Amino acid sequence: MLRPTLLVLAISCAITTASYAQQPSSTEKPAAQSGEVEHTGPVTAPSTADTKTTPESNVPMNDPVLTLKGACPQKNGTAPNGCTSSLTREQFEKLTNALQPPDRGAVPPDVKRRFATQYAKLLVLADAARELGLENDPKVQEIFAFARNQILAESLNQHYMEEYAHPSEQQIQAYYDKNAKDYHEVTLQRIIIPVQQNNPDKSAKPSPEEQKAFAEKIRARWVAGEAPDALEKESMEHAGMKTSSPDVNIGARRPGSLPQAHEAVFSLKAGEISSVYSDPAAFYIYKVVSERQVPLSDVKTQISQTLQREMYNDKIKEIQEAVTPVLNDAYFGPEPPANAAPPIRPGMPGQRPMPAGAGAPPTPPPPPAQNPGSSSK
Repeated sequence: MLRPTLLVLAISCAITTASYAQQPSSTEKPAAQSGEVEHTGPVTAPSTADTKTTPESNVPMNDPVLTLKGACPQKNGTAPNGCTSSLTREQFEKLTNALQPPDRGAVPPDVKRRFATQYAKLLVLADAARELGLENDPKVQEIFAFARNQILAESLNQHYMEEYAHPSEQQIQAYYDKNAKDYHEVTLQRIIIPVQQNNPDKSAKPSPEEQKAFAEKIRARWVAGEAPDALEKESMEHAGMKTSSPDVNIGARRPGSLPQAHEAVFSLKAGEISSVYSDPAAFYIYKVVSERQVPLSDVKTQISQTLQREMYNDKIKEIQEAVTPVLNDAYFGPEPPANAAPPIRPGMPGQRPMPAGAGAPPTPPPPPAQNPGSSSK
């Protein structure tokens, strides 16, 4: 999707209204000054029916796709009849391609149409502001400078996102080799033994030692060959739980997919049963049913995305840490609590504030989860 119109307003500081298509006129006129619209004679815009039925690829690059009727300077208090100004397909697509990150794909036709409508309104208002000389207002000049820095910062981020978008085969292989243990996958079974609460059928709640002893007995019986499903059912009943027993088969897992205290499970061999793990709610026992080393081909895309993020973050961190901002506490006061107040954003009287984060350095999307599933208790 294209960026919001308010962000386009900031971005338009770097795009002059002279990007209108200047249609040839039968009368020679002086060249328009920078930031002004060059006005011409009548131009016929494509009809609505044509734009609905004709694929955009059939529209020549020099044909107008956005026409502003009446966008002409008044002479003697009257605008010339039939005066128009327009934007060609080539100029319109240069604009949308600049605003649309290349990795987002082509802009859908309906989005282009909405953007063209919004952009036309923006141009009309910008022309009206120029007529009043507002572009020379000192406050507007400060906002121009701020918006330009926003654009440059975002462009830098986009530059490095594109630069690191395609890690080499050697980088991917090196990452896989360095983190081989993260791709050691085991298929697990797990018995959960809930910590027993007060049971109305018993005089007192078992002590922690008694409950741990029961869990150890369940483990010993599992090691001896008893069926885990039956042991899970017995454990639930022993705790006074009336709900259905959880499935003991929890599937394939990789390091990082279990609670940190349970990570030693990944050092077990196929057929081995873990020691008893515990937390305030339950005891846990695992069995490794099978194990394998996930081949590089299965995780290549995930590793590529991880490398993209890491290289991008490392580069941005390097740039940011090269400079240390120092604020004058005598002026700004002490460091406030986080999120104490919204940041100052550019705006004019009566203008809605820019959306939070608009123009800020983008964060590259995280890669898909590398581990199948998550631990459930």
